[in-house]
Amino acid sequence: MAQRSKGERHVITARLPMSDAKKLAAVVAATDENRSDLVARLVHNYLETIDLDSITDQEVLPLSRAS
Repeated sequence: MAQRSKGERHVITARLPMSDAKKLAAVVAATDENRSDLVARLVHNYLETIDLDSITDQEVLPLSRAS
């Protein structure tokens, strides 16, 4: 059965220590989530906690003062 599209995606590759790879495989085996979806969710959740302005040293444009 075909899966519904999740929209445009970009493939990434990561090299994990073997102990982490084995644990990831065990988590995937114990859940209904596949490895790709699990890793994508974890990366997404982490990126949601990042304030790009604070790590890029860019000043935020005060839109209330913009003309």
